[in-house]
Amino acid sequence: MKLVSYNIRFGLGLDRKVDLGRIADTVKSADIIALQEVERFWKRSGMTDQPEIISSHLKEYYWVYFPAFDVDASQANGDGSIINRRRQFGPMVLSRWPIRMARYIVFPKLGTTDCLTMDTGAIECVVDTPSGPLMVYSLHLSAVSSRDRLMQVDRLLEFYRNAPVSGGSWTGGEAVTDPVESKLLAELNWSNDESIPVIPKEAVVMGDFNMLPDSEEYNRLVGTPDHSAGRVGHMDSFLDSWTVARERSDDRTSWVPDPPDREPGYPICLDYCFISPYLSRKVARVWVEQDPIGSDHKPYWVELDF
Repeated sequence: MKLVSYNIRFGLGLDRKVDLGRIADTVKSADIIALQEVERFWKRSGMTDQPEIISSHLKEYYWVYFPAFDVDASQANGDGSIINRRRQFGPMVLSRWPIRMARYIVFPKLGTTDCLTMDTGAIECVVDTPSGPLMVYSLHLSAVSSRDRLMQVDRLLEFYRNAPVSGGSWTGGEAVTDPVESKLLAELNWSNDESIPVIPKEAVVMGDFNMLPDSEEYNRLVGTPDHSAGRVGHMDSFLDSWTVARERSDDRTSWVPDPPDREPGYPICLDYCFISPYLSRKVARVWVEQDPIGSDHKPYWVELDF
């Protein structure tokens, strides 16, 4: 099974061209795709609907999109009618297999006065893979400060740890003591004749974390190394796919400054795939694909051996 995470910067490449076709070509060999910075109805990208465009290039994939950033982009016509549009920005997940359910996490942030900050978030979804259900997250953490990112990592871990308790999008059956109520529930068919979504034990968390390896935010996700045991794979948190893979590329840098004199002025690692402890044993290979120029980020690939 191949996974890829790619912050596409709304398709704006290092050549200053917006090209979603080459984004799709870059990721089309993956089974599960986590994208970030996908947008709808921004002037800079031609007022287009990017999730629809991307899905038109990848027609064999199921997909979900979460506009963590959502503001008005509507247009009033001369006759008084409204073209209702929302200017949106957020993560997306595409999968060769059905996405049984999805939930959306808006991350907390602290308002700023001297730099730009935006609402960001994550998609939590259950993918019906041939090897069983898998929890998949696509996310984007704040680029502004460690304070923001630590709050956001805590919110992510809260959702992940609470998932088995809250259950799927719906839980329970239609059996009630009142026969009239039972008949009504059966007629309304809230389950749509489908089985209750299963909350998987295994999960992958992919995205642009805007953090460096061994930062405080990174340690919050994978644990601070113990003096004797190293990083312990606790069941309620994750391991870094890069450190547990049996094979990895030489270079894990995933972001290049564009323009080149942009701080910090040299490539760094910002993109990751974190894996639940048991699933981490399946990580055969990870690599950052350095050739694509479709964004200022590079695709981060993971191959799981089932």
